Amino acid sequence: MSVMTHARPTETADHHQLGPHTRAIFDHLMTQADNTVDATEYRTLMDTAARLVGLDLPTGHDVAKCACPYCPCGRLFDTAAPGLTVVATSEYNLPLLQCADCTDAHPAPIED
Repeated sequence: MSVMTHARPTETADHHQLGPHTRAIFDHLMTQADNTVDATEYRTLMDTAARLVGLDLPTGHDVAKCACPYCPCGRLFDTAAPGLTVVATSEYNLPLLQCADCTDAHPAPIED
């Protein structure tokens, strides 16, 4: 599948600001990445999701959507960014992370 974005590369994006078609594709890519057991497929899905929303991630980094339990934050970000909080771990590939802004504003309890 070929995906083209006209967004300028950036460090974060807003899920709420994506068009409905782009949001649906992004969500589908993230679901596939979360459920795959193939490392090459996972990397391809992560890279495609990041490019789709205009994130400029270093090679090998992952993208996540803020999972803040206190607000409807839609920030999309690099999972290696500083200041993130793990909201919940997953039996799959992607933990639920709270972005740095939400961590500062209303930190979620840290999962053990």
